Amino acid sequence: MNPRLFRISATSMGLFLALALLSPVGQAIAAKAPRHTNLANAKLGLFVHYVFGLTQAAPGRPPLKNVNEFANDLNVKGIADMASAMGAQYVIFTAYHWRMTMLFPCPFWRSAFPNHDSSRDVIKALAKALTLRGIKLVLYIHPDDRHDFSRARLDKLIKLGWSSRRTLKKCLLHSYPQFEPYDRKWNRFFYRLLGYMGRLFGNQIAGYWIDDGDAAANGVKVRNIICHYTPHAAIWANGFKKSAPATLIGGENWSLFDHNPKPHLYNTTAAQTAVVIAGSWWASGGAKYAPGSMAQGSGAGAVALRHSGRLQFTPAEMYRYLVCTIGTKGQHNGGVVYATSPFSDNHWEAGVPAGLAALGKLIKARAQSIYNTVPSRAYVSGDAAAQKPKWGVAVDSMDGKTVYLHILIPPKGRSLQIGKPADHVTFSGAHLLNGRSLRIDNNRRGYTLILPPETKWNPVDTVIALTVK
Repeated sequence: MNPRLFRISATSMGLFLALALLSPVGQAIAAKAPRHTNLANAKLGLFVHYVFGLTQAAPGRPPLKNVNEFANDLNVKGIADMASAMGAQYVIFTAYHWRMTMLFPCPFWRSAFPNHDSSRDVIKALAKALTLRGIKLVLYIHPDDRHDFSRARLDKLIKLGWSSRRTLKKCLLHSYPQFEPYDRKWNRFFYRLLGYMGRLFGNQIAGYWIDDGDAAANGVKVRNIICHYTPHAAIWANGFKKSAPATLIGGENWSLFDHNPKPHLYNTTAAQTAVVIAGSWWASGGAKYAPGSMAQGSGAGAVALRHSGRLQFTPAEMYRYLVCTIGTKGQHNGGVVYATSPFSDNHWEAGVPAGLAALGKLIKARAQSIYNTVPSRAYVSGDAAAQKPKWGVAVDSMDGKTVYLHILIPPKGRSLQIGKPADHVTFSGAHLLNGRSLRIDNNRRGYTLILPPETKWNPVDTVIALTVK
């Protein structure tokens, strides 16, 4: 993400290069992606873009200027508590972004650019706090963040042999960073950084969320380096990239999550979707990214600014969008990631703590019908709202013994007609999650489900469990 152009890609920076060329990892270009991938069946994540130089110290206060003060002020326990309260299974955290300022010690980078890495290892501290709560950590990185560098810094990269003068000249001529050409020297540097981060954090993290796809790096080599240190790594390449280095599909998207308080079914995707829910990717106390167009940029990543600085969606909206997503056919890519970040004083934007806690309560009350489930084969939901059952979405238990119906659009009366299961299973019974049985009648159109007397449909979501014979 380029803050000067407000170019949304989801933030964060480049990874270094060289040692990979000497290792068997870097040479194993033809290696295949891992068969099993971390977090493929995860439903919900929290994206924390805590970025030196961009995150405000507090609402209305400019960002801190010292990276060590910025890193030391962050309360990692607060992030872990927030993730736990909302029911997140993983946290995506920015390892570095603006001017490649790293929130962990990196001696070879510091030797070239002082005050561009922190003495405190924020990554290890956060990984420890999350592990205590059973939550996984994913690192956000950017493969080519040179667009944040001054001309003097770019010249220094060239002098160090970490960038090509010819390539950077092309970048300046072609509106860098929208033009990120192949640069052999920069890529070696990026691979070196990946290897260094792998040795530091490989066994403490579940994977990486890579911005700008992978720019012009060799995707297979990037994946091989990562998976050498983090086997079965979850790797998303922003822009919904399907090829290497990606092992899962995902990216940022605003158009799917339409802000509409009236109960409805959402358009969704089988890919992981990252959605900014408050003021910005980072805590700014003001600017809000919203669907639209910009002076610069176009397409899915193009956005316009409006002012906000507070939570933009209700807990019910966030819950219902999550449920619509996890029931979407092919959703094995990490579900939904809600993006918000604390200020350096560890306060969050207005409404965020209460809103995410309320979301967590909605999820907890229906946890068995959300976690450890897969998109239903009995009642299939496509991406478009019109491709979902008119009453909501369904998921199946991992063992296939239960089909959970999430009734998001209930009928007016107590009786609900559902169609015949697409996979031809039959049901022997039905009950609510509180254990109360429902009357279930088999008919030519499928099944009729009747709520018990004095039971009402929940305005957010009524879950019905159907027992498979």
